[in-house]
Amino acid sequence: MKRLIIFFAGTFLFFSFVTSSVAEIDWNISSDFKTDSTPLDLASSLDGKLIFTLSKGKVHIHSNDGKLKGTIEVNPDMDNISVSGLSLAGIEAKIYLSSTKSRTVQEISYSFVVQINTKNSPFLGKEDAQVEVVVFSEFQCPHCSRLGPLFEETLANNPETVKIVYKNFPIRGHNNAKPAALAALAAHEQGKFWEYHDELYANMRQLGPKKYQEIAETLKLDLEKFKKDQTSPEVKKQLERDLQDAKQAGVRGTPTIFINGRKLKDRNIVSVQKLIDAELDRLGKEKNVD
Repeated sequence: MKRLIIFFAGTFLFFSFVTSSVAEIDWNISSDFKTDSTPLDLASSLDGKLIFTLSKGKVHIHSNDGKLKGTIEVNPDMDNISVSGLSLAGIEAKIYLSSTKSRTVQEISYSFVVQINTKNSPFLGKEDAQVEVVVFSEFQCPHCSRLGPLFEETLANNPETVKIVYKNFPIRGHNNAKPAALAALAAHEQGKFWEYHDELYANMRQLGPKKYQEIAETLKLDLEKFKKDQTSPEVKKQLERDLQDAKQAGVRGTPTIFINGRKLKDRNIVSVQKLIDAELDRLGKEKNVD
């Protein structure tokens, strides 16, 4: 009898411990949207900003408020999805699909094609070129300073179809990057952006007000206008526009390069030319369809 009492007492204590550890849950539906087709599976990006729904033959990518951002055609046999990628950590965005029917697994690398406003931005090449190579860069970035030969070769190989566009993206912590960008844009007001651009990179370790003035003198700029333009509302607005365009394009660091809105993954002439050729081919097909 004593054993039985002890057993029940132990059971009661265990039950009390379990029930007392159950917490109250406060919850609400933060998002609710309908998809165009029946979802087979879904996944979320690590930062929670994107939702991926897999339906038969398609992956739909939504923002977390339900807006459709894009659709990818996939193998209709695929019925499971997971995703990886975190731009802040430099982890490439990928989608992983699997099929219980065929027992296959597929890895898809993806990126969004973005629209970038290049109006009034400095450029090299033909103004009406079919392909825009847009580089987000800054004047304290060592990697950016070494892009010259790549762009020179790109223009030499594609003189009629490509232009190189420069967009400023001064990084926080690089104290001279923003003043240097303003100085370069002030030189742009006098048609000397690229000459000034080259001199800034050649003097990266000496950047400062004195050096900006020296470069302006070397390039025989109108010094009074140059000084005024560095702080003018128009030049400041141009820089802010570049920063806003960078944010919208998802730029996190420099250099970041887009070719007709498609992000370049490898900064070498082979990868650049491959993407240029793909764009020219795509544009040619669209023209023939029209």
